[in-house]
Amino acid sequence: MKRFLHRLVISCERDDLFLRVVFFLSGLLFGGLGVVMLVYASTHSSTSLLAEVLFWVFGILFTAGGGLMVSRCALSAQSRMARFLDRNLPDAAGLEDGALLLIAIYLPAVLLTPFLRFLGLRGQRSNSMHDNGNRIARPPT
Repeated sequence: MKRFLHRLVISCERDDLFLRVVFFLSGLLFGGLGVVMLVYASTHSSTSLLAEVLFWVFGILFTAGGGLMVSRCALSAQSRMARFLDRNLPDAAGLEDGALLLIAIYLPAVLLTPFLRFLGLRGQRSNSMHDNGNRIARPPT
């Protein structure tokens, strides 16, 4: 079973459409969390000043990070922003450790990717994907 999951993770990491769906879902999750924090900070005046400042700071950071992640699904795979996000965001190497990521992001992405392929959407193909340390390089097609 562990070998099967490892092969599934490797095949999903090579699929550009899967990565785009993962970035879209994670951007919606973190951006939505940021918006909820901002709404809470602006509507509840009974919180202390320190809590209000922390809600505003983390809300803005989560919203900006979510916006960056959502933008990754529309960027070219060779753009600077896409390479930056691929290099610096955590991957699915330790699925046992991230139960929230598994349930909230990766499971819907695994289910949505074949559905999007059925509808005719395809990921972006590239002739060479460089190994950046935490991703497996795609073989030339």
